[in-house]
Amino acid sequence: MGSWVHTSLSFTAIALLHLLVLVSGRKPTGARRSRSSETSTGTCDFFNGIWVLDEEEYPLYHPSTCPFIEREYSCEKNGRADQDYTKYRWQPHDCNLQRFDGKAFLEKIRGKSLMFVGDSLSRNQWQSLTCLLHSAVPTAEYNVTRVGDVSNFEFTDYGVKVMLDRNVYLVDTVREQIGRVLKLESIEGGKLWKGIDTLIFNTWHWWNRRGPSQPWDFIEVGSKIIKDMDRMLAFEKALTTWGQWVDTNVDPAKTMVFFQGISPSHYNGTDWGEPRARTCEGQKEPLLGSTYPGGLPPAVGVLKNALRKITKPVTLLDITNLSLLRKDGHPSIYGLGGRTGMDCILHDGQGCCGRVQKKQMNESQSVRRSCNLFEGSWVYEDTYPLYDTSSCPFVEKEFDCQKNGRSDSQYLKFRWKPDSCALPRFDGTDMLRRLKGKKILFVGDSLSLNQWQSLTCMLHSAVPKTNYTLTRKGDLSTFSLPEYEVSVMISRNAFLVDLVKTKTGGSTVLKLDSIENGNAWKGYDMLIFNTWHWWLHKGSKQPWDYIVSGGKVLKEMDRLAAFREGLTTWSKWVDSNVDAKTTQVFFQGISPSHYNGKEWNETDSATCSGQTRPISGSTYPGGSPPATTVVNQVLAKMSSPVTLLDITLLSQLRKDGHPSLYGFGGKTGNDCSHWCLSGVPDTWNELLYATLPAICFAFL
Repeated sequence: MGSWVHTSLSFTAIALLHLLVLVSGRKPTGARRSRSSETSTGTCDFFNGIWVLDEEEYPLYHPSTCPFIEREYSCEKNGRADQDYTKYRWQPHDCNLQRFDGKAFLEKIRGKSLMFVGDSLSRNQWQSLTCLLHSAVPTAEYNVTRVGDVSNFEFTDYGVKVMLDRNVYLVDTVREQIGRVLKLESIEGGKLWKGIDTLIFNTWHWWNRRGPSQPWDFIEVGSKIIKDMDRMLAFEKALTTWGQWVDTNVDPAKTMVFFQGISPSHYNGTDWGEPRARTCEGQKEPLLGSTYPGGLPPAVGVLKNALRKITKPVTLLDITNLSLLRKDGHPSIYGLGGRTGMDCILHDGQGCCGRVQKKQMNESQSVRRSCNLFEGSWVYEDTYPLYDTSSCPFVEKEFDCQKNGRSDSQYLKFRWKPDSCALPRFDGTDMLRRLKGKKILFVGDSLSLNQWQSLTCMLHSAVPKTNYTLTRKGDLSTFSLPEYEVSVMISRNAFLVDLVKTKTGGSTVLKLDSIENGNAWKGYDMLIFNTWHWWLHKGSKQPWDYIVSGGKVLKEMDRLAAFREGLTTWSKWVDSNVDAKTTQVFFQGISPSHYNGKEWNETDSATCSGQTRPISGSTYPGGSPPATTVVNQVLAKMSSPVTLLDITLLSQLRKDGHPSLYGFGGKTGNDCSHWCLSGVPDTWNELLYATLPAICFAFL
């Protein structure tokens, strides 16, 4: 909730119907135009209603008749086969909207200028209006030009200009000596808006950008320069500045002013009563009725309060609720990113945000987003770590290296930097918001425990005052945040396949072709699997007496071959039991150990003990462990989509990240397999977070 979205152009036309009514002077039955910012006028609130199927009159135009429609909006051209989403008409409860008449619209505004001002949702609506008008007068002459951030579509026969000024905050963003400054009380960009007959403003989506997709470094408010502030308060302050500009510069006798309203995203089916839906993909019809189960975005209240304070007339196109009901109206995989994308949220003009790339089922399944996130290097970052373990009361002793006496702290200050894009900084609150109502299950050995423990600390540090519960029953531990309805669990299962005790003799048998324990993994929204380390254990650490392989009972076999067979059994379980529409599956990848210094060009007696810095560069001298090849080969044969968190290389470079003498065994141990927390597993979870919808990347 509360994020801008792309929609099909015929859908956004509904807001323009209201615009036509107001500009042309035509009024719905019982309605009158208000000079206030309120949108419920007379006896009819035309933003309160339902969507009805109208196969005779809709869509208002076909995209094939609009030669300048941008590819990202032309869902049908991009392969969307269903058509019903184009045939719904908005029906207010107490009046009827007149059908859009583009020729009449052009006559009413002959010689006039309209300007949309905002982000790519303004572009979405501007594109819709130009297509609507062109389809009404297809033989009329037109010109399309762009100078800087301003695009101009001119109908020369009518002397009508329909313009777009790309201005995502409305207030100024200025590059100064200290960096890019977002000035909440400055609006010099408003000079472009003077002399326009109709202005349609919009801003909201970009106020939530963080990390590399955030286009400013500092905020200026009053006389203070600050690094950050509450984004909702910043949004409110900017709207106040914009409102003051309207009151000072707009003559209502000459210029009409509209605000476009808040348009929502559809990434969490829980919001519309469909918990198993992760995105808008596959949605084919609107919600019934006139109420959205998830409620309104908080930004709506801020916007309406700001509009009430403006003395000049501003009309709010209150499109939020009617848009919330249209979970079927987004491009999803039929936008600019095609089948490698998922557009249920607005992206920037270059289209790099909001389309979370997905590997095809027959590919290697790693997360790439036009960028290999797993090729890069470690760079020093003074703002790290992401949390302090002292603020994570449930961190297990074996991972809390600082508490166990590790005196150096530089290892906490490194951030993973992919070569060709920037990994977004982890935002725990945002992750919880998008996982609301979901259940996440880690399945694997103590490396899964390492990552699960990291994620629970990261989430808790993001919302430290939120109540949580932590329980354990058998091999299942559950961390729950009731306020967000999110549960993050771990099932301790070192081999994934079954490890059973025989009824006679009490022997323990590892069954490579059996996975009965998989019944416990059903019904989850996200599964993150891991296995490898225990396949190498021998002697007293080996937890089985026999292996069953291909119907044969063996005392021993090649461990890599056994790993391959066990992993293949797991892959068949996923293919047979996981519905990709309701459950997202990850494989954690192979986490390396650092017991042999020769692998990183030190002596063979060197271990992780005493290491204080990562290996520089992006290449590990010792090469990849053979198990990574097995994982890639098994995943490539699967029919169900599985995302590989390919953490091997980035973890190999972190010889400094293990507990060594500061783990569970203390000075008598040397743990070069697990990882300190805070530490490397936090990066694994940053990569996990980056796979969720609506994460933006800055490409270098």
